[in-house]
Amino acid sequence: MKLLTSIVFFFVIISLHTYAQETLTGLNKNPALSAAASKAFTNISRSQKGSTPEIHLPLIDDFSTPNLFPPKKYWASNTTFINKSYAVNPPSIGVITFDAMDATGQVYGNMGIFAAVADTLLSQRIRLDSLFGNNAQKLSPSDSVYLSFFVQPQGNGAAPLEADSLVLQLYNSKNDQWNSVWHLKGMSLDTFRAHYDTSFIQVMIAVKDSNYFTKDFRFRFYNYAQIPPPDKPSWRSGLYCNWNIDYLILDAHRNRQDTSYNDIAIQTYQTSLLVDYQSMPWNQFQAAGSNIMKPGLGVRFKNMDNIAGPKNVNQYFYIYDLWDKTTAFEPTPNPNSTNIASQANILFKPNYSGYVFHSNAPSNPAFRVLYSIYTRTPPPDIISTNDTVAFFQRFYNYFSYDDGIPEAGYGLSTPTALLAYQFHVDTPDSLQSIEMYFNQTLGNANQQYFFLTVWDDNNGKPGNIIYEKSGKRPQFKNELFKYYTYVLDHAIKVNGTFYIGWRQTTKDNLNIGFDFNNDQSSKIFYNVTGSWVNTAYHGSLMMRPIMGKDDYAYVGIKKSDNKKLHSLKIFPNPSNGNITIEASAIEDINSSMISIYDLRGGKVYQHKYQHKLNLNKLAAGIYILQLYTKNRNINLQQKLIISR
Repeated sequence: MKLLTSIVFFFVIISLHTYAQETLTGLNKNPALSAAASKAFTNISRSQKGSTPEIHLPLIDDFSTPNLFPPKKYWASNTTFINKSYAVNPPSIGVITFDAMDATGQVYGNMGIFAAVADTLLSQRIRLDSLFGNNAQKLSPSDSVYLSFFVQPQGNGAAPLEADSLVLQLYNSKNDQWNSVWHLKGMSLDTFRAHYDTSFIQVMIAVKDSNYFTKDFRFRFYNYAQIPPPDKPSWRSGLYCNWNIDYLILDAHRNRQDTSYNDIAIQTYQTSLLVDYQSMPWNQFQAAGSNIMKPGLGVRFKNMDNIAGPKNVNQYFYIYDLWDKTTAFEPTPNPNSTNIASQANILFKPNYSGYVFHSNAPSNPAFRVLYSIYTRTPPPDIISTNDTVAFFQRFYNYFSYDDGIPEAGYGLSTPTALLAYQFHVDTPDSLQSIEMYFNQTLGNANQQYFFLTVWDDNNGKPGNIIYEKSGKRPQFKNELFKYYTYVLDHAIKVNGTFYIGWRQTTKDNLNIGFDFNNDQSSKIFYNVTGSWVNTAYHGSLMMRPIMGKDDYAYVGIKKSDNKKLHSLKIFPNPSNGNITIEASAIEDINSSMISIYDLRGGKVYQHKYQHKLNLNKLAAGIYILQLYTKNRNINLQQKLIISR
């Protein structure tokens, strides 16, 4: 096997240890780093004990919220991240993913050729001494407390090696001690499927030790990871050793067979209704015509219970124009009703054939495309956030094939190698800048200089160079998955097909982000021998041309940065119509207003803020409750389900 190929897909080609001609095996973990990590964990638990938000059972999180990081009401750490793209066949939409980089995208400094502690998912303080509410009681080991979760190695990311692992520990606050209760060795998803005959396994952990039943109980997951050796510095990014966790539940009065749930959950998602692009300029969309729309895109959902007899499910689909806050489209009928049997799944495929986006927005329109499901068949769902999945269809001033989250890194390992990415305009336009997202490597070793290059077209392949600028190199933002903008010296007039990319000056892997979820491989070209060829890898590069008059990508209307953390809670939710509203950190709460909208965007209720509301006049269904202050500098929303 060759040590290097002319094209590098940095975690797929060969195993980590193959890069070096001489290797030593047998030491699976670095003991010094492991001990240091354990000490750091202990310090975390001591400093936060008794002073953090506390959780009352049950704790249920399937990571289906639209946030990037885990919600602070449950989790005290934010080095893992929530996403919809890394998992393969998840139980419900959204997972929490572990890798080898921190919350800003930087590789952990302790990463190397030995497996060392990387990401951590640490719970907030949990009241495992008592149950609260209507079923209040003291808890003990006899109350059969179980922690369950679904887990998958690799997914759409990088396979953990055998020396890597995922570990679960429980915290004994009486002795200030963390105890390991479960772990899984690293393996590829293919090996995992061959062994377990499924894409995710469900793990059931009984909490039996009486020392855990305190007001300061916690648990944590962490992964051991390793990256390529120092002789390949530009390969050493944090996109290694991926694990996905989904559908986590900690509760009392369970048993080992308690593996099905009263829940109808969406499992798949969409990111765009366009044929190729995730985002494109509005003038280019209008010039392209209706053939740019991609019909028939749906989502799959599952009935996760084992109760005999089907559940009746209403299926909703809406397209909202965010400019004038109206419903731009809904199919007929809406909702569409179907029955789903226990443990079955169904593809919800709304009919929007013939619809083409249109808006009165003066520029940069955006739409919210929403799929939602709802059942009135008892018992009610235990999780409501996985009943709705939505995305924003943005017509901003840039083209984008990628969805903004890299599952891999792409690079070329030949000096003077050329990389070109194809785009097309249907009406003449101006190229102002190029956005790129590069994966950070240890010590920023991939910050090697390149020529930023633009080509015209030559019969479907890159032609003449129409712009080239030296002195460019990968740059990073201090946030996860944020692009860097390379502004051109002057605007480039383009018409028809054009290409953006680079000419390398070294053999180092520049390690640009690569998205598996939208295959645009036919538009990725590289040249290492004098001839242009297509990539062999399926996906899209995280590289975007910015068009029009502005140098930087339009990002939408920015919300004011509030120093205080505002929050809105509704309970019970689902409700029979009588609800309690809790809003925090809002000084003028008594002058605030409450509005309730149905899923069509119609206002069905409005009243001055009250702590308790009687909504018995509203029909059963799904609503959006909005709370806003008089000057509208605070605007909070929460989904409300009324079930009778």
